[in-house]
Amino acid sequence: ARSIHGATEESRRTDLDSFLDSLVFDYQDMGKDVQLRGKSGIVIDTRPHALRRVLVNLTDNALKFAGAAELKVESKNNNLSVTVMDRGPGIAEEELAHVMEPFYRVENSRNRSTGGTGLGLAIAQQLATAIGGSLTLSNREGGGLCAELKLSARPVNQ
Repeated sequence: ARSIHGATEESRRTDLDSFLDSLVFDYQDMGKDVQLRGKSGIVIDTRPHALRRVLVNLTDNALKFAGAAELKVESKNNNLSVTVMDRGPGIAEEELAHVMEPFYRVENSRNRSTGGTGLGLAIAQQLATAIGGSLTLSNREGGGLCAELKLSARPVNQ
């Protein structure tokens, strides 16, 4: 996870709406139930490969544990939020603080169909920080998980 910190990638102007459309369409082309809600209407300065890796890790987790993912983008008052939500089992409150630690897995994720190395969320968090953002997890009312990536919404002159 340390080797994939995103610092080697150049920052580029990225049309966030086009970027998210492309990501969601890639999943839909593979027959995955991934939907996008909202538009930001801005171009941001970011490391697009790192941003994509964060969102792919979060979306893959949602698909693995819930079979579907909903991405929502919001931009207001120079705060940009990209949220990946699902209706899976969620994570026990006492586990939420630990699941972004490298190699940490909740007990029920250790079966063959949903198991992993416990690095996906650690990498996502590290890359979120590398691109100047933050990543938080919370359980959704009614069931499921909400992973929110917050970024600076300073628009870039086109």
